[in-house]
Amino acid sequence: MGDSKRHPRVRPAALRRISSVAVAGIVAATLVSSSVPAQAPDAATGSDSLLARIDGDNGDVNAAGAQVRVVGTATSVQAAAASIYINATVSGPVSVAGAQVIVNSDITGSVRAGGAMIELQGKIGGAVHAGGAVVRFNAEASDDVALGGASVEVGEGARIDGNLTAGAASVTIAGTISGETHARGAAVVFNGTAANTVTIGAEEVFIGADANITGDLVVQSDNEPNIADGATITGQVRLEEPSRFWLLPTWLWGIVAAAVMAVGAVLAALILLLIGRGTFEEALDKAAFHPISSGLIGLAVLVVLPIVAVLLMTSVIGLSFGFALLAILPFLFVAGHATMAACIGVWIFDRSGGPRTVGQLVIYTIAGAVIIAIVWLIPWVGGPVALVAGLVGIGAYLRALSARMRRRDPEPV
Repeated sequence: MGDSKRHPRVRPAALRRISSVAVAGIVAATLVSSSVPAQAPDAATGSDSLLARIDGDNGDVNAAGAQVRVVGTATSVQAAAASIYINATVSGPVSVAGAQVIVNSDITGSVRAGGAMIELQGKIGGAVHAGGAVVRFNAEASDDVALGGASVEVGEGARIDGNLTAGAASVTIAGTISGETHARGAAVVFNGTAANTVTIGAEEVFIGADANITGDLVVQSDNEPNIADGATITGQVRLEEPSRFWLLPTWLWGIVAAAVMAVGAVLAALILLLIGRGTFEEALDKAAFHPISSGLIGLAVLVVLPIVAVLLMTSVIGLSFGFALLAILPFLFVAGHATMAACIGVWIFDRSGGPRTVGQLVIYTIAGAVIIAIVWLIPWVGGPVALVAGLVGIGAYLRALSARMRRRDPEPV
């Protein structure tokens, strides 16, 4: 087929939808529950080395450190580190998370990998889920493969017996897929062999000269696919309208996000009232009467906490504490948002300073959350204003919590 060949636009009764790859979910699923190495580091590395070289010895491997290298045989592998290299025979599942993850193994079970740069080679018997900034897959897989990231590459040596799902800004596929292929991104290049239907959703679609597609080629795009001379497509080539789910107007997405923020603030306020009403009410006073100092505390926490967490994660002992500190950040944002929403509602509707019922506090929070959501929708200004409000709320809640802990007063019911 030549580059200039045009294909008729077909509107099928139902559009095929690509299953999404949730990168964040993959990374969360790969976090290791234990930060203690399965075996002491190799003697050659020294006792104070950050490199843990582990021989599975037919057992379960649970490892953490700056660098983790797993060799030999193992029944399962769970690892979290800045750099992970696995060159072992594993009879069970593998779950890994790190900045750099390289797997070149014979794995009977499934593989879950999350990180900045991921390379998967060897043989994999179970399903594969991998998400990261750069994901390179060049393995033989007997089951389905799902890959997501900024850049996804399926190499020429890849052999996938199941289905392939790939989502990224840039997707390149050059392997052999027996099942269906679903790819979505800004630009998708297919130059491999597919024994079934290939569905591609992208602004730019390139079919290389070495492409061999036994089934149909379904292109979900506003643009015609670029099909090189020499490409073989046994089935039909169909051009369909792209999914409009991601093409909603920006203003509509803004309203949806604002509504979610408002609901989240109200739910968070209910939880904070349940676990510590006194602390929450004291936080409202801190935000109202000390907004500048509270905002500076919130900003300091936002800057310092990630730095401390990263420093802790460079050591084996501190890895779990580092992850725990990072996990606190979302809670602080939610608590700060709820605190500021309630503070705004109280400032508008009730400045008496007298006691307030839980019902009144919830109503004030709803009003404040709606106001913050409306402000957030203002172009250019709304985002920074909402961020500053959140920082004030974070600092106020931390100050109230610290004061309560120092006094050790029981929380009122």
